[in-house]
Amino acid sequence: MPDYRILRHPAVRRDLFDIVDLVADYAGVETAQSKLAEIEAAIALLAQTPHIGSIRGEIAPGLRAIPAGRKGVVCFVVDDDAREVRIVAIGYAGREWDLRARDRSG
Repeated sequence: MPDYRILRHPAVRRDLFDIVDLVADYAGVETAQSKLAEIEAAIALLAQTPHIGSIRGEIAPGLRAIPAGRKGVVCFVVDDDAREVRIVAIGYAGREWDLRARDRSG
């Protein structure tokens, strides 16, 4: 069976830039790049295993969340008919990822 296609909400790019900036400020560029690689690896895993993670329906219908490294979280919705995983938000260090995910899931 073919992998699911990974799609990203346009604002996810900003989430990733913010995470890199945050981590680079306190831990350096190399550590920031490492955290970004952990997040990208978690996202790539969703192509083969789209139904992993915790269901977070209290935030938005069909929303799931998985950890990405020690402090990251990837929020996504699975569309089995289209065989797509839509990344709606990426959080780091508890920075209101739930609010962004709710706003972007509609």
